[in-house]
Amino acid sequence: MKTVSKILYSLKQGIKGVFHNKTMSFISTMSVTASLIILGIVLTIVLNINQFINSAKDEINEVRVEIKSDLDDDARIELKTEMDEIEGINNIEFKTKETSFNEMKKSWGEDAYLLDGVDNPLEDCYILTIDNPNAIKSISNKILKFDGVLDVKYHQDVMQNFLNISNTVMKFGGLLILGLLLICLVIISNTIKSRVYSKKEEIQIIKYVGASNRFVIAPFIVEGFIIGFLGSVLAIGICIGMYSYILDKIREVISTIMGGTVLPLASISLSLISVLAITGILVGVLGSAISVKKHLKV
Repeated sequence: MKTVSKILYSLKQGIKGVFHNKTMSFISTMSVTASLIILGIVLTIVLNINQFINSAKDEINEVRVEIKSDLDDDARIELKTEMDEIEGINNIEFKTKETSFNEMKKSWGEDAYLLDGVDNPLEDCYILTIDNPNAIKSISNKILKFDGVLDVKYHQDVMQNFLNISNTVMKFGGLLILGLLLICLVIISNTIKSRVYSKKEEIQIIKYVGASNRFVIAPFIVEGFIIGFLGSVLAIGICIGMYSYILDKIREVISTIMGGTVLPLASISLSLISVLAITGILVGVLGSAISVKKHLKV
């Protein structure tokens, strides 16, 4: 029964503390919200880039080896044998230029009629599947030296650009988020510190009658928790609203750029909610803990 009373007391005092200094509580909550919105934006960008990379993994690992049109069957078989001996090649498939051209027409969909009457510009080729995308360049350089090879094409550069963008977003966004979260900690600490000083006499009386430090600290931790929770709820609502708005307004543009692999709201909402909620609450509780621990001896 005493435990329940203590918990109820802490909750009551924590809620009262949030509304006691409305201005500072509002500033603290908005600071947490702003930081978490940026975190949410960075998270959605990184998740979508990773989704694109995963969905295009087969293309990343694919190498197109164009061969000379005058190669006979024996020369083609010999070339395939040479490529089979290269370590790191998982599969080799031969395609005629007619097959490749028909696949191109199919990929154009309703615009395929534009290719009617066009001379086939493609060459017979071997399609190679590579185990490790990082080995594509070295394998391609080896194959280029083989007799009968016209050109070697692959998409590694495109994928590497997306990886670089993802890494840049994570690094820059991480530094920005870290700076904003530190500012949040300072603001929340100052908010709680002002509460500690405003309750100086009350704390002295409570401690004088035998209250433990844990009992004294609990209401301030609850206050920080509420600030962090409110900030995360606002940030989650704004981030989900923004993401939904972007998908509705420019879905076709994004799908074209990202190859139709944009994550739907249902797939990304759980990550947003969990990451933003946990981060917001941790910032609020940590900011309170730092302030109370430092200024408890009043």
